[in-house]
Amino acid sequence: MDDYRIGFFIDGFTLKRVNEYYRYYHPYRSRIDFKGLKGWVRAEAVHVFRPRGNVSMEAHYYHPYKDPKARGWHTSGILRFEQQIAEAGMQVHYSENYLDNQLNPNMALVDDAVVFSCYHKINAIVLLSTQGQYAILPQRVSRYKIPVLLLGWDFSYLKNNELVNWKTDNALKDRASYYVAMEKVVENLTEEDPLRFRIFQRERALVKSYFRGRAADKVTEWNVS
Repeated sequence: MDDYRIGFFIDGFTLKRVNEYYRYYHPYRSRIDFKGLKGWVRAEAVHVFRPRGNVSMEAHYYHPYKDPKARGWHTSGILRFEQQIAEAGMQVHYSENYLDNQLNPNMALVDDAVVFSCYHKINAIVLLSTQGQYAILPQRVSRYKIPVLLLGWDFSYLKNNELVNWKTDNALKDRASYYVAMEKVVENLTEEDPLRFRIFQRERALVKSYFRGRAADKVTEWNVS
């Protein structure tokens, strides 16, 4: 029986914003763990696509900016980030369209996903993004009968006394074969679910503390007001 190959494509622009939200504005005060996220995604993809045979998954992370080393940047933060990506088994793709210090979605993601689909290198796609620029992807790969599972986020938070609303683009959401509201997945984390619990990084103790406090206070949800 043939292998079932899943391509996991990560919009680094979206994940950067999601990381900032959970690290600085959400009660978890935690960053996303790349290895843990990849493990959760594989399990979710198997649940959604229900493949037959052996399942393999490769992950590609698309930076919203150019390779910092090519620009002479060699900071410890950059090296640490690249190490985390490598340890999670993800390939890094830096942007070639980074202009004037503006962070934007890396559109090479679409081209690569289409090439993978065209040459039958993958059987399904998992896309992590909220950005409308990627709404063209599901349609382009549909000609090769490649389904797309979209992982998106909707959340709100206060920043400098202003309410920030972050939403998944409706066109992207509508065109995907399947959609997972990741903010709901995260809010439904439990200590009894180790696979989901590994989505977050070193601040797990704070996440556990948040759950214990929420149970003690009988608080069922967190809202920005």
